Amino acid sequence: MRKFLVIVVLAGLTVLFVAQKRNAPEKQAPATKSVAKVNGTPTPRPVSEHNWMKRSLDRTNEVTRQVAQQRKTDGTR
Repeated sequence: MRKFLVIVVLAGLTVLFVAQKRNAPEKQAPATKSVAKVNGTPTPRPVSEHNWMKRSLDRTNEVTRQVAQQRKTDGTR
């Protein structure tokens, strides 16, 4: 009896899942893609599984330098 109940519950969940997938609105691709230009290194190093930590530290240092330069030109702090 327990096996039957488990099978019925799984079948019901499957039916609900399929019904939701059929009724879900389709995603439309945007007509134009805009690319934001970031002032940074002209050719970033390729990302690999071995240097992702170094890259994140480099990016943090780069942003820190940019903020310091911007504050210096704006006259804040």
